[in-house]
Amino acid sequence: MQAMATCFSFLITALASAVLSAGLGACESRQATDPAGPPFVPAAGATDPATLEPGSTSVAAQPGAATSAGARLPDSLHLISPGQAGRLRLGMREDQIKRLISPGLLRPTTYLDKGRELPAYELRDAQQPSAPPSVLHLIGDAASGYRLRRIRIYDPQYRTAEGIGVGSPFGAARQNLGLTKVRDTPAGFAAVSGEVKIAWVIDPNSLPDKHPAEMSSADIPPAARITGVLLYQ
Repeated sequence: MQAMATCFSFLITALASAVLSAGLGACESRQATDPAGPPFVPAAGATDPATLEPGSTSVAAQPGAATSAGARLPDSLHLISPGQAGRLRLGMREDQIKRLISPGLLRPTTYLDKGRELPAYELRDAQQPSAPPSVLHLIGDAASGYRLRRIRIYDPQYRTAEGIGVGSPFGAARQNLGLTKVRDTPAGFAAVSGEVKIAWVIDPNSLPDKHPAEMSSADIPPAARITGVLLYQ
């Protein structure tokens, strides 16, 4: 009889222990899957684009942001790159230019090249008609057709991805574009990037008096202003 009581007591104890263990396991499971705070809350300072207001992305995260302080970045229609200004590319045929640009924005003119008169166009800007026109120099002949040889830019809307263009200080161009030599060109006294064939015309009033025909860029005052950009072949 005593043995049966002992066995019954053992069964009761084992059953209570199993129930208690199951309860603790369920509690631990709820704590692991049901955090006290709301789920998916971003950490402080998170920059998930879906949660940012338009225009709130930091400048450092934008393309071309590593520019000189205060540089104005261009849109795609005014981007200067080697051999190209906006949609215009050196080497384009005259008929391609006329298909690309509205006729009302092109004014036929001419320029002299070694005593030879060649066709050119003044290009007004559709966004800023009052801006100084760019000048498109063509090369070729009537039989074979004419192609775009040079682009002279005086409109300050045109800039490189670094924000360098007409009105920029020469110091910013030297720092961002690695210019070394400055010399006389058909467009004026300019710093020439021979590898990319772009010349940066410098305001003559900001140059030292009686300067030589060729100078080191280090001798050009950093505050000297760029007054034109020349793309050439």
